[in-house]
Amino acid sequence: MPPITCLIVDDESLAQDLIENHLSKIPNMQVVGKFHTAVECIGFLASNHVDLLFLDVEMPDLTGIELLKALKNPPLTILITAYSEYALDSYEYNVVDYLLKPVRFDRFVKAIAKANNLLNVDTRSETSGTIEVAKSDNQDYIFVKSNYKAVKIPFSDIVYVESAQKYVKFHLANESVMSLMSLTSLEEVLPGNDFFRSQKSFIVNLNEIKEISGNQLLMSNGDKISMSKNSKPALLDRIDKSKLL
Repeated sequence: MPPITCLIVDDESLAQDLIENHLSKIPNMQVVGKFHTAVECIGFLASNHVDLLFLDVEMPDLTGIELLKALKNPPLTILITAYSEYALDSYEYNVVDYLLKPVRFDRFVKAIAKANNLLNVDTRSETSGTIEVAKSDNQDYIFVKSNYKAVKIPFSDIVYVESAQKYVKFHLANESVMSLMSLTSLEEVLPGNDFFRSQKSFIVNLNEIKEISGNQLLMSNGDKISMSKNSKPALLDRIDKSKLL
């Protein structure tokens, strides 16, 4: 198995050294570069593939969040910062994890496990061929490829679907299934009467919405999903036929 290539971007040399030291204790991890600015990172990624990016948030000239905005297809990213208030931004940009400085090794290992799981999903899906979504007018389910298997997912079991990088994550009542595909391609397959794209990163099952509070949806599994300002009127129009809201 080829090593997982890692890039460290942090304006503090001591912080870079700590991440590199943590990585040295984990098998199959290879640091291919270390940079002090986001601008240097952009130049490197323009001509080099990286599996995993360790990214500081607060940096001169260009922040880590601004870097993620600038990259068309960013690698899997773990944000590392001293400021907990950026946690919401990390959720918005689908990062793998969000670690607070100084990064403890036990917490670091958990973040690597998340990234490794996603990278394995990507690799297996790519080697098994193009994702196939099976559906016809009289079917109430889809088949998706995940971990070398064709997994049947009934539409009624889907609470919501989340997009992150190159894959989608189906959140079901009691489990989750990840598959390599785009949320846009999936949106074309899911029945329009029951599913709604609440924002660019989420499709929700209208039947699984328990509560609407402001721009947040409380789903049947207890998860809260944010809703874009522009999508809320369309959602209310879909679910409130009697115009009571």
